[in-house]
Amino acid sequence: MKKILLTAASVAMLALSAFSAKAQDPNFHIYLAFGQSNMEGNARVQQQDIEGISDRFLMMAAVDFPVSPKVELMSGANGRVRAVNAEPENPQPKEMGKWYKAIPPLCRPGTGLTPCDYFGRTLTENLPEDIKVGIINVSVAGCSIDCFDSDKVAEYKEGAAAWMKPMIEGYSDDPYAHLVKLAKLAQKDGVIKGILLHQGCTNTGDPQWPANVKKIYDRLIKDLGLQGQAIPLLVGEVVNNDVGGVCAGHNDVIARVPSVIPNAHVISSSGCTTGFDRLHFDAEGYRELGRRYGAAMLEILGYPMKEAAAGLGSGTNPTVFHPNGMITFNYSAPNAKSVSLSSQFLKQSEPMKKNSKGIWSVTVKPEVADIYPYNFIVDGVQAQAQNEPAVFPNENFKASLLEIPNPDALYTVNKDIPHGKVIYTDYYSSVLGENRPLLVYTPAGYEKGKKYPVFYLISGTTDTEETWFKVGKVNVILDNLIAQGKAVPMVVVMPYGNMGWTPRPNTFASSDMYQVFEKEMKECIMPFVEANYKVRTDKDSRAIGGFSRGGGQTLFVSYRNPDKFRYVASYSAYLTPEVMDAFFPDINDRIAKFKLMWFGVGTEDGLYPDVIKHQDYFDAKGILYEKMFTGGAHTWMNARTYLAETLQKFFK
Repeated sequence: MKKILLTAASVAMLALSAFSAKAQDPNFHIYLAFGQSNMEGNARVQQQDIEGISDRFLMMAAVDFPVSPKVELMSGANGRVRAVNAEPENPQPKEMGKWYKAIPPLCRPGTGLTPCDYFGRTLTENLPEDIKVGIINVSVAGCSIDCFDSDKVAEYKEGAAAWMKPMIEGYSDDPYAHLVKLAKLAQKDGVIKGILLHQGCTNTGDPQWPANVKKIYDRLIKDLGLQGQAIPLLVGEVVNNDVGGVCAGHNDVIARVPSVIPNAHVISSSGCTTGFDRLHFDAEGYRELGRRYGAAMLEILGYPMKEAAAGLGSGTNPTVFHPNGMITFNYSAPNAKSVSLSSQFLKQSEPMKKNSKGIWSVTVKPEVADIYPYNFIVDGVQAQAQNEPAVFPNENFKASLLEIPNPDALYTVNKDIPHGKVIYTDYYSSVLGENRPLLVYTPAGYEKGKKYPVFYLISGTTDTEETWFKVGKVNVILDNLIAQGKAVPMVVVMPYGNMGWTPRPNTFASSDMYQVFEKEMKECIMPFVEANYKVRTDKDSRAIGGFSRGGGQTLFVSYRNPDKFRYVASYSAYLTPEVMDAFFPDINDRIAKFKLMWFGVGTEDGLYPDVIKHQDYFDAKGILYEKMFTGGAHTWMNARTYLAETLQKFFK
């Protein structure tokens, strides 16, 4: 037999060749993921989530994936189980410990979309073409952080809910050890570049949580031989305050993780949309959160995000409506010391809480659907909502408008009926010596030629000519009432009631302002309207009404001119007995010429006692009138109620 002699150099070469054949691929980046239901994935996988996945994005099966016809059940935190109806989740079987293209679900059979899905997509979209990305996801729905502590897991499993135990058993009764076993397999193929964590709902507010996370992180680094390497830990926030997260308080605890783990990075969940339970993200929320994990990792690796792939969104919606009627309000003020929400649906202002991105949030539930003014108090200063187009037209306070959807409300636009138009115009006031703004509503069919009755509608103190349109929704209410056959088609004229000064309504000086407004109506507004719009000019075809100051102006003008108006409506307004005695000693004869004399006021309105005094004045003289008392204060919610009531009484 011929002998082969090997020199020391040749032996070394052979050894090096053997090592190289089994060496890790430095361009195969591997990420370990663990946590509870939000890392496991709680949203249904949609068609877009299984399309366009790069062949460079792989998953290692953490358990066996048998072929199954469809996903029947999806487990969630706190034992929630919900049925879904999806395409076959496992068209091909997967064997634990082997790599496959990262088609969801990535955790276990029966789980859903996870942040890992769009984390991997974001990386492969932005990393060089020669880099592959691999994910290993070992997560347990509803579990405490103790479930990933090998020293505690046996005791934890013993006390765990029955629905959770099979998940833990699927990971050989020790999810941490199972993750390490898979990671060591993966290290034969590539290099571990980072660790993803999303857990905390079960440990909400636990001050020891960061230390427990550090224990697990340090053990992973040791057990996988990663000492001396800067392995980042990406820790995702739970569902945030700005979308009403039930466990959002834990984000303050999560924010402390970088102080105990220098390589930790917190991934904001601000603006990531939530499911109905406000514990889990919905599918779009998982996509956005996953992109943010990916963007953070790219920054750590030193690779820029491609503009087309960034997809991080604007971050926060100013208001978020939840299916259970809760509404989350958000305000961005990173440097503010305090922010609170103020609105007429609240008994008192609600303090807001700031997240790690400087977004202040609070979630509340208005008792009654309506349109409410609201604003934010930022370090003591009123501020309107940011990026919300619906604002309250007013000279003084700065508020936005919250319209709570209600398909049965008269303020809700009905797309299936004819709609009138609101026209912005102006006229010259010879009384005030200036051009004045005016809004005019014309009903559907106005262009066809006939003339219409006209309703002069005046808004209150500090309000503008737009307030009855944008807050009172007179056009929408009237469109709906006309379509229902409950109101006569009419033109509505909305003037600006500010005559330059506004005395208190309980003073005699108020009559000076009322007289100027009367002159404005008779000499400027009415002639302009009658010359430019198709309105009838007989008294039977004229109505006048107003809210607050506009109601006082309504009463004065109509009492002085009973030959010009047949329908009069006062919303939360009055004239004092002194004004009545001085200007209208023959009030009985004047009121007798009206077809409708109507008062409406809220029993909690600050003007309620004076409105009652005005009615008592009428009662003492035997004058008949109609009235409507509601609960509530001096609000536009009440004003809309009175408007809708009286619109149904005019011109009939």
